[in-house]
Amino acid sequence: MFEVTYIYHDCFLITTPDCALLFDFWKDPAVRDGELPEFLRTLRADIPLYVFVSHFHKDHFNKVIFSWVDVHPDIHFIISKDTARHAGYLLRDESLYRGPKPDVSLVSVLRPGDSFADEKMTVRAFGSTDVGNSYAITLMESGLTIFHAGDLNCWAWRDESTSEEIAAAEQAFENELRPLVEAFPKLDIAMFPVDSRIGSGYADGASRFVRAIRVKHFFPMHFELADTPEQLAQRKRDAIDFKAYAASEGQYIALTSRGDCFSEEDKKNDEAESKFNPVLTREYFLSAGETNAEREISLPLLTSKLIDIATEHANHLEIGNPFMPNNHTGWVLSRLTIEMKQYPTVDSHYKISTWIESCNRHFSERAFSIEDEAGNPLGYARSIWMVLDTVTHANAGLDSLNVREEFIGGRECPPIKRQGKHLTIVSPEEADSATGRFLVADSQPEKYTFKYSDLDAYRHVNTVRYVSLLMNRFSLQEHDEYRVGRLELSFLHEGQYGKTLDILRAPIKAENEDSRGYAFQLRREEDKQPILFSRLWLDKRDSPIPTL
Repeated sequence: MFEVTYIYHDCFLITTPDCALLFDFWKDPAVRDGELPEFLRTLRADIPLYVFVSHFHKDHFNKVIFSWVDVHPDIHFIISKDTARHAGYLLRDESLYRGPKPDVSLVSVLRPGDSFADEKMTVRAFGSTDVGNSYAITLMESGLTIFHAGDLNCWAWRDESTSEEIAAAEQAFENELRPLVEAFPKLDIAMFPVDSRIGSGYADGASRFVRAIRVKHFFPMHFELADTPEQLAQRKRDAIDFKAYAASEGQYIALTSRGDCFSEEDKKNDEAESKFNPVLTREYFLSAGETNAEREISLPLLTSKLIDIATEHANHLEIGNPFMPNNHTGWVLSRLTIEMKQYPTVDSHYKISTWIESCNRHFSERAFSIEDEAGNPLGYARSIWMVLDTVTHANAGLDSLNVREEFIGGRECPPIKRQGKHLTIVSPEEADSATGRFLVADSQPEKYTFKYSDLDAYRHVNTVRYVSLLMNRFSLQEHDEYRVGRLELSFLHEGQYGKTLDILRAPIKAENEDSRGYAFQLRREEDKQPILFSRLWLDKRDSPIPTL
């Protein structure tokens, strides 16, 4: 049980039955300078107060906090090294300063990588893309995990910076985020900057943060800096609008006025009613490093995003791999159809939503929609999943999972047709001896041997690798003139490490003269056993991509 109260700018007070935590106090707009903040006057005296300072900037640190040792009977300060240097005259016994000084035993100074622990909590200091620290705290009694970012953010001022400066800002943020993700893949509470002063892409850092870390309760901050009341109102609206980037699981809480409060106890009943959301939506930002040669999202990356959000939603519904009845079963993809009218382009935001369309004893059918930032449809996808027994490599069935009726539906079915039956493809020299319905490949099969980087957690070949192999059967010029309008994947057998493939491609009928259609069969070289059948249609681009 906890309560989060917004004070101002980056300052939040978090209270629990065992302790209170205050972050980056600058000022309390509800009181005049020199007066004691109201939250301090009303704070329970029987619990310890921990006061955190991420860095010395004036909008994050006010030396008045050190005078509170005479107000609260049990107080401890956790500050950054740069703050300690900046306020050294307050912390050194030999200084000539005669104002309020804390006992140095009440002050812990941390650099990134340092930690603090007592009987109430453990604190780990992480880095920042500005100065000082960000802090991750774990409370001993409840296990609650809390993160305050300080000035950690992707400070990419896109409207006034060069592409090199933007790339450097993005890289700096990813470098600081990486160790945090490794240590805290999930957080109960996160306070993170959503500051529209930096212009377009202002929420990029926060959106990257919530994509990398599963945050149960996300609180925006750092939006109070403005020159006019109108500008301030817009900053707050921008912070509230970040909800579009956050998960659809009730994670986003925008506290924007002094004294706004979120209480886990108050929300408990509401959360119980909406615990399982039948539709999960995620918003993404497409950076230059994620695009293909045509500056669009690559089809392998889009496939990966679809699998990721499907996995996350299954886990949210408590029917994902962590909830399987034993340690040798898990969800695997059986069929996937992707149909796109347009693709997200570089430096744009896009959204993916997913929901379970239908379910029976053997398979689950899951649908997806892909939309631009404004909610306009770009495309849809439909997939079929099975539970695989990784020992017998057979369909284990869905009977052991608690797939409840309220999990099904939530959106209309995507307006794309289901896959047809797969066909056999033979090489040109095999055509004379082939029987039944078959297609003849347009060339000799291409060979590919599966290697370590092709494998997934089940030690069979990753779906994304198959998509990459299909994309590589077309030349750069073909990709520049055409884009994939529809892709069908049908998995027949598992691809395995060390096995060599024949990749066969045969032309098929397209819907119009500006399109091209192809069927693919990936089969084992040693015994010609089919592993994957695919159909793929290419739509002619309105204007070809110029060759550089």
